[in-house]
Amino acid sequence: NNRGLAFSNKKDYNYAIANYEQALKIDPNFALAYNNRAYAYLKKEDYDRAIADFNKAVQLYPKDANAYDSRCEAYRKKGDNDSAITDCNQALKLDPTITNSYYNRGLAYKNKGSKDNAVVDFKKVLELNNDVKLSQLAQEQLQKLSTK
Repeated sequence: NNRGLAFSNKKDYNYAIANYEQALKIDPNFALAYNNRAYAYLKKEDYDRAIADFNKAVQLYPKDANAYDSRCEAYRKKGDNDSAITDCNQALKLDPTITNSYYNRGLAYKNKGSKDNAVVDFKKVLELNNDVKLSQLAQEQLQKLSTK
């Protein structure tokens, strides 16, 4: 799993996935390995495999707010905004400080045409977030919504 993380950090997702698969052969109930492999699939834009692995991670460890947040992103990128919103809601219920969930949910609301909800979430990112890049992305989304 750790070697998979190292390859993932180098953006070598194929080797990362191979290492996560090895970790899962050793321990098929290793929720973190499913989560990490799902994230690698997400980066490869293989959303169905990512969602399947996030499903397994959530099944094994249902209190992992980050798994719900990441699955939210996969659903959103796949175009399933309702499932994305549901997962972001669960992530935020488990940990209301995950600013990425507010951002992902804001994008899902924006995609659905729910401008007011999107604005609330993007403002929440700016209120809670310490990540300069994420704050900049939220600010850009707010500017786009204010011109519509």
